This record gives sequence, structure tokens and C-alpha cells, in this order.
Amino acid sequence: MERTGQVCESGSSMVKHGLNPDKTFMQVHYLKGYFLLRFLASEVGDQQMTDFFRLFVKKYHGQLVLSQDFLQMFLITFPHMEGKGLTLSAIYADWLDRPGIPEWLRERSAVWSQARLVEEVKAEVVKWILSSRSHQAKGRKRKRTEPKVNYKELTADQLVMLLELLLEESELSVSSMRALQKAYGLQKQDAEVRHRWCELVVKHAYSQAYCDVEHFLVHDQAMGVYLYGELMVQEDPEQQALARRCLALVQEEMDQSARSVVEEMIL
Repeated sequence: MERTGQVCESGSSMVKHGLNPDKTFMQVHYLKGYFLLRFLASEVGDQQMTDFFRLFVKKYHGQLVLSQDFLQMFLITFPHMEGKGLTLSAIYADWLDRPGIPEWLRERSAVWSQARLVEEVKAEVVKWILSSRSHQAKGRKRKRTEPKVNYKELTADQLVMLLELLLEESELSVSSMRALQKAYGLQKQDAEVRHRWCELVVKHAYSQAYCDVEHFLVHDQAMGVYLYGELMVQEDPEQQALARRCLALVQEEMDQSARSVVEEMIL
């Protein structure tokens, strides 16, 4: 809870009492952070939250920022939140210090599971799975035709969910992977979507899209650490060579802690 961030005269920054640097690359931080922001937005409204983001960026632009800086400014901007029992200590206790899923998220998950947007994604997943299995069966009969899927346009969040559900499939045909990429223009989507697409490419060794994985590792380094691990764990020589090539391209400009984690995976 103390102010641990310091900026030297040279402009470099230092954080005291740092935690294990490897932990910064676990997915839990991104997931809980996302849902914490969704929770705060649900309390004040999406537009009010967007306006608050603008104020926050304007105030702290170019500075070393701590989580309590953000939360304290939020509570000052929306003082009525204290009447709802939303204090700095309560947020830390429920969202940051306690393991597991916060109570708000447990309650919402039951509602979201039946939401229309979720059901739309699940319906699309079924289409792609059935198409892939159909093509695999035809492939065994030496018939090579592209799977025809009448896909529905999806939002970025829906695409993330679609790809995460498809990641649970043990096998997807090459033609289905190709059609999936073309249908949604996956290599042109935002980083969250492209990250899941790269995971799918690695899992199914879809070599035609290895260029997408390389592009992600070079240009989205902060999110790419997990992918290096996936490339190495598959024990595929081509994928391992891809990981080493990408590290060689970016190692001089990588964050030091990220580089040490990746080097430990690869060496």
C-alpha cells in the first residue's frame, strides 16, 4: 500500500519491494484486471468510465503509475461509491489480495452464460467443429474440398471467446483453419484476438500462419511471452526454430525480465 515507485533525475524508474518477475507474465493479472475494470464501469456507467480514463491519462501521462494512484483517483472522481462500501481497502481485499474469483464475477458469470452474445458464439463454434470433422472424414476418403461455413459476424470480444472455445478442440482440419482465418480476417484483428489465433496456430501446427505468430512475437512483445512457451512445449522442431528466430530478432529491445523468462524457456 505504500508508494514504491521512484523516478530518478535521469528519468529512469525504480520499484522497491518487487515481486517475482516471472509472475508478471501469468494470465491471471490480465484476467482479473479486465474484470476489475468491468466491475468499476458497471458501478458508474460505461461513458462515465471512458471520461474518467481520459482524465487519468491526462493527469499521469509520462509518469510511473501505481495501482493505488488509479483507484484513489477513481474514488475521488466518484465519491458516491463510498456509500456503496467501495473503498480502497475493500477493492484490494476483494480483487487484488484474495485468490480466486471475486463474488461480483461469480454472480455475473451465471447471467453471462445465458447472454445472447455468448449463445451466438457457442452456435458458431458448433458450426466450425462440425465443418472440421466433416472435412476430416472426407479427407480420409481422399476428397479435398474447402469446408463451407455460413459464419456470423462477431465482435472482437466474441472472437476471443470463439477462439478460446476452439482451443479446447483436440483437432481442427487445415482447411478449417484456413477458412477461419479468412472468414474473420484474424491477422488484422486486435492483439487479444490475434493472441488467441496464434495459440490456435501453434496448437494445430498450422504452418501456413506461422508468419502471424512471428509478427505477433516481434510487434506485441509484452503479450508474446506465453507464446514462446507454447512453441517450445510442443516439441516441434519447426516451431522451436521459430521461437529462437523471433527471440534473436527482438532480444536487444526486449524488456529485461521478459527476455530472461523467454531465454529460460528456450535455452
